[in-house]
Amino acid sequence: MFPIGNNMREEDFRHVIADWSNKELPAVISRDVRVDISADKVIVIAGIRRAGKTYLVFDMIKELLKDGIGRSNILYVNFDDERLRGMDANDLNTMLDVFNELSAPDMKKKAYLFLDEIQEVKDWEKWVRRIYETKKYKVIITGSSSKLLSAEIATSMVGRSISYLLYPFSFSEFLAAKNLKIRSTTLYTDISAVNRYLKEYLVFGGFPELAFDMSEDLKLRVLSSYYNAILHRDIVDRFRISDPNSLVTVFRYIASTYSKSFSSSKMYNYFRSIGMKISKKTLSNFVKYGESVFLFSQLYQLSRGFKRSYQSRKKMYLTDTGIAKLFESETQYGRLLENMVYVELLRRKEARQSVDINFVDDEGEVDFIVSEKGRIIDAIQVSYELNQENSEREIKPLLRLCKRFNLKAAKIITFDVNKEDNVEGIKLSILSFPRWALQAR
Repeated sequence: MFPIGNNMREEDFRHVIADWSNKELPAVISRDVRVDISADKVIVIAGIRRAGKTYLVFDMIKELLKDGIGRSNILYVNFDDERLRGMDANDLNTMLDVFNELSAPDMKKKAYLFLDEIQEVKDWEKWVRRIYETKKYKVIITGSSSKLLSAEIATSMVGRSISYLLYPFSFSEFLAAKNLKIRSTTLYTDISAVNRYLKEYLVFGGFPELAFDMSEDLKLRVLSSYYNAILHRDIVDRFRISDPNSLVTVFRYIASTYSKSFSSSKMYNYFRSIGMKISKKTLSNFVKYGESVFLFSQLYQLSRGFKRSYQSRKKMYLTDTGIAKLFESETQYGRLLENMVYVELLRRKEARQSVDINFVDDEGEVDFIVSEKGRIIDAIQVSYELNQENSEREIKPLLRLCKRFNLKAAKIITFDVNKEDNVEGIKLSILSFPRWALQAR
C-alpha cells in the first residue's frame, strides 16, 4: 500500500468512499455506446458535461455486479465533488489506500476503479499509467475535456488506452426515455407521437435530464445552468481566462453561427466593427477551448483529392441543439435539423472510426458527404421541408456531386417526408429524420 500522507485528504476520501459504498445505483437508460470493459486497456470515456457519462458508468457497474464482481472490488469517485477540489496525483495514492482499507477488496481478483471527471486532478495521467501497469486494477476514467482522448494523451498513455466519445441522447435513446419503443414496423403507426417528440428533441436537444417531463421554463433554466457550468468550470477556471465577459460575447457569436459557414477572420472583423478589442490569437484560443470541452465543432469543406485543408471553408455545429435555444428569439427548425443530422453522423463515426465527414460547396452546397479511405460512401442533403420552391436548389448540387464522383444514390433528410425517386439515373432516397436516425447504423 502507498503511505497515506495528507490527513485532510484521507478524511475527505473516507467520506466519499463511504458514501459510494452505501449508494444505491439509479435506474438508467441503456446507451447505444457499447464499452468493451474486458479489453486490457485503460478505458477513457469523454464528452460534453451532462451528456450522461456518469450514468453510463453506473450501467457498466451494474453489469459487473450481475457478472459476480463484488461491490467491495469496485470503486467509484467523482472528482467534481467539492470535497475533492484541487487534487494532484499524490492524492490518488491516498484514495487507493483508503479504498483498500475501507472496502478490503479481494486482491486475488481485479479491482475496478471508476474515476469520473479525472481532468480535475493534476498529473493524473502518470498515476493512471503506473496503476494500470501493476495489472491489479482495471481503470475506467471519464471527463469533459478532449485531452482525455487518445491523441491528446499519447505521450503518457500511448498503446495503453482506448477511448469512447459520448454524445447527448440520440433520437432512439430520447424516445426510450419517453417510454416509446419504436421499431421499423411500428414507426408509421406511432408517427404523430414520434413527430411531436422530434420537435421537442430539435428545440431542447438531447441532454438526458431534459428528456424527462418538465416545463419549458425549467428546461431553459437547466440548459442555462449547463451552459454556465461549461463556460465557467470547464473553460474560465481550467484555462484561467482573465476576461470572461469577452469569452461570453464570443461564444454568443459562435452559437449564432451554428449550421452556417464560419470564418475566424469574419468573426474578428465583426468584433472590430462594434469596437470590441480582442486579438486574433485570443479569438483562436477561445474557439479551441470551446471545441476542447465539446461545446461545438467545425466541419471542413472537402478539397479536391480528399485533402482537408484547415484554411478551407468551415461550418460550425453545436454538440447539442438545446444550446441554440438560449440565444434564438425565433426557432430555426431547418438549421436545427441540419445540426442534429451532423451530430448523429458523429455518433456513427464514433462507432466506425475509419469514416470522415465533410461538406462540399461546388456550384451549390451539399451538406454532408461521408467518405472512407478516399471513397465517398454517402451523400446527404438536409431540408426541413422539400417543396416546389426549394427542391431544385436542394437536389441540383446533390446530382452534380453524384455525377462527379460516380455515385448511384444519395439522400435528402427532411422532417417528415418519406419517398424514393430516380432523377437522371440517380436514386434519391428522401427520408424523414426519424426513419433515418432510427435505422440500423
